[in-house]
Amino acid sequence: MHTMSQRFLPVAAILALSAVLPLAAPLTAQDAKPKTAPKILYKVEPQYTEDAKIAKISGSVLLKLVVDENGNAQDIQVARSLDEGLDQNAIAAVRQWVFAPATEDGKPVAFAANIEVNFRLL
Repeated sequence: MHTMSQRFLPVAAILALSAVLPLAAPLTAQDAKPKTAPKILYKVEPQYTEDAKIAKISGSVLLKLVVDENGNAQDIQVARSLDEGLDQNAIAAVRQWVFAPATEDGKPVAFAANIEVNFRLL
């Protein structure tokens, strides 16, 4: 036959662990550095094509890309087109951009991003 204290021993162990685990969690959370997004350091403005100027096209091109560990734009694809010529000029401009790379745990990492490139006629 079990005594009253033997029946409550597992419950006491669980309660003891649940009291310790919340104290340990903030220590590991403080040690881990969060993932940060890349930041633009140098930006080249895209050029209008003559055809787009004549047609008075304005708006934005949405590009999907990866900013690599060195801060370079890679694998650039048009996610939302505006005009074929302007799409290509947006890609050409973004290829020249320089980024501070994203970081995770303090180390540079590749980062998938969407960038909107605006074309406005003055």
